[in-house]
Amino acid sequence: MYLARRATAAAESRQPDHAVEIARAAVEIARETRSARMLRELSALERAMGPWHDAPVGRDLAGILAPVTEGS
Repeated sequence: MYLARRATAAAESRQPDHAVEIARAAVEIARETRSARMLRELSALERAMGPWHDAPVGRDLAGILAPVTEGS
């Protein structure tokens, strides 16, 4: 959960590449645990990355999040 929060903080600090890097680790944990709290934090990250939605880094994040956000 804290990794997802850290990724969100990086996005809010206008460091989208760093946010995506951290998100990779957070998603692996979310896939293993299916923690509802972790999924909520990843949703917050997705919102924080909104300014980069159409940029390559935003598309990378969408691909990283897909396995844990599909169907939610």
